[in-house]
Amino acid sequence: MILPRIYALLIGYGFGNFITAYAVSYWRTGKSPRELGSGNPGTANIGAVLGKKFGILVLCGDLLKTLVAILIAVWLFPDLGRLAIMYAGIGVTLGHNFPVWLKFQGGKGVAVSALLLVSYDLKWGLICLLIALAVLLITKDLALPGITILLSFTVVNAVLYGLEPAIGFGFLTVLSIIRFWHDLVNLAHGKSKKIDLLQRFKKKPEVVSENATNATKKDSQK
Repeated sequence: MILPRIYALLIGYGFGNFITAYAVSYWRTGKSPRELGSGNPGTANIGAVLGKKFGILVLCGDLLKTLVAILIAVWLFPDLGRLAIMYAGIGVTLGHNFPVWLKFQGGKGVAVSALLLVSYDLKWGLICLLIALAVLLITKDLALPGITILLSFTVVNAVLYGLEPAIGFGFLTVLSIIRFWHDLVNLAHGKSKKIDLLQRFKKKPEVVSENATNATKKDSQK
């Protein structure tokens, strides 16, 4: 049963390589999301720079690619049961974080991981999401919630589902720590930037597309 696990990983990795933030960023500004705001190709950065509706669009795209990969893996490998969901989700996370076409420089995979957890176990996934939300509201730090949700879900799996799922989600937890390592170092030294995510989404976009700017100039000249 090793090959179905590998195939599910590869399916997920293929879908994960579609980084929605790049599509939205180039569409609206003609620039890479690496050139905008914090430089992270994710929901929070795009929402803060281009406006909340485009942040939501990025979120929906990342969730959709994760869902499609999971559904395909479950359909092709029903004998794996829940493990098909896990391996496809791990694959999507790896593809999102380390896309081959971007020289393995991608996002941090928080939204991808969140949908994976809910798909794997709806009740415990939602509970872990609420825990992560509480951490976000208390600390106003984006690194800790992303790690907390995976760590708590790993503990749940170790208790309820056994060794293999615990190892799989434990791997994602370690991966999340690596991706947020710089933020964690800043947090330890009291230098982390506190972020009110809701407030950032209320801000007006800082960057507009060149086409939109030109159109505005033409209208003002009429």
